[in-house]
Amino acid sequence: MTNEINETSRTIELVLGIVGGIFGLLGGIFAVLFGAIGSSEIMMLGMSAILASIVGTLATIYVTRNAKIGGIILIVSAVWLLISISLFGVLGSFLLGLSGILALIRK
Repeated sequence: MTNEINETSRTIELVLGIVGGIFGLLGGIFAVLFGAIGSSEIMMLGMSAILASIVGTLATIYVTRNAKIGGIILIVSAVWLLISISLFGVLGSFLLGLSGILALIRK
């Protein structure tokens, strides 16, 4: 007989988090470029969104080690992204948040 360890695969959280981080990063870059020709406030919010996306992507990787803490960080970065660049960050924020919720509720 072999001893099988029944661990939950975190593939769904990884994929959603990475794709969400990419969309958030793209939204942040767009906001920085848009702010460069318009308002410096938009540019700063774009930089904040880029940072939130990076934190979210790192939290996605951390979910494989500690799902609860990684999930909380994902949800925080999703809210942070949405506050930073609302319209540009909706899809990234949704995917990061969904990844965080799944990490918290899945056993």
